[in-house]
Amino acid sequence: MSQSEESLSPAVSSAGFSTYAEAKLSLEETLSKYQTLNPDDDTKEYLEICFEYLPPDGQINLSEDVCGCYNKDGCLNHDELRQLADSIDTGLLRPLLSKGGKTPPITPSLRLGFDDSVENLVSLDFTTASRNCLRRDGYRCAISKTWSSDHEFPPGAVTGILQAAHILPFAMSSFSNEDGRETTSKVWANIFRYFPGLESTLNIKPEDVNRENNIIMMLAPLHVEFGLFHFVFETTSIPNRYRLKSFPRFSSVYALFLPHDRVVTFTTHGHDYDLPEPRYLQLHAAIGNILYASSRAERIEKLMRDLGGTGGLALSKDGSTNIGDLLSVSQLSLLASNSRPTDSKVQQQRA
Repeated sequence: MSQSEESLSPAVSSAGFSTYAEAKLSLEETLSKYQTLNPDDDTKEYLEICFEYLPPDGQINLSEDVCGCYNKDGCLNHDELRQLADSIDTGLLRPLLSKGGKTPPITPSLRLGFDDSVENLVSLDFTTASRNCLRRDGYRCAISKTWSSDHEFPPGAVTGILQAAHILPFAMSSFSNEDGRETTSKVWANIFRYFPGLESTLNIKPEDVNRENNIIMMLAPLHVEFGLFHFVFETTSIPNRYRLKSFPRFSSVYALFLPHDRVVTFTTHGHDYDLPEPRYLQLHAAIGNILYASSRAERIEKLMRDLGGTGGLALSKDGSTNIGDLLSVSQLSLLASNSRPTDSKVQQQRA
């Protein structure tokens, strides 16, 4: 459809979306006009997948953003729509996945005076919260029910090393410099845009990432798989009861650690500690579903591997490495797509 023909169809107003049906209809009408850039351009499908898995208030916001990609003359701005899709990918999915496996593998200790020996304030908060969660979860993995090998356990019990797995990545709670402050803030802005209930009803702040309701005690290998979004907790009709959903990249060797019915119920064992927050788990599940439904999980994990074990850029000798993509999952950049290097800059960096 030419631009002149497209302008005959009035732009869908983004003002006043109040229901899922209105938001979905407006999004579909706008995306139906989108013209793909090339055979690899999945902008339309990707935005539809994002809409499917976001919470209702996030769906309305995404629909407003999609319908905001019209020019003043009523024509759809295809470049803006692609940029919107790219900004969600690079400013939400990639940072959460690349940071999700970075929770410090601290096994909580109840040793007297342990807290006094921890000098870093963030680590102090983290170890205190994880110790509370260890007690809350009964010194057992919340999924496999394996007992912590670092504490007393019944004779003959199956034991293992437990770690505190953060639902919202631990790395999202802090930053080491001003650049880190800015880039992490951009990710939080996307979180609040598409999961607005976290800000409007929970009043969550970045430092809240270290609270008990954002931590689940897990066996170390399950912690890694969870951080990589290889499995998620999906809500059921019963409060604090979830069904585990695993994705193709979940390591099958760990399937024996999962309940046979794939159902996990969170309970407090004799202590008045907060259970995992359902809306944090909803966010984690939404990201996991979007990653795999859109086939972006494998692509982003490959980018993470291309960074190399030391965090350096592993550039291909044939010059095919996409510098912008690599930066989008590195600690150097969590910026959205408009921060990507231009083609000329990429060539300079390759040279």
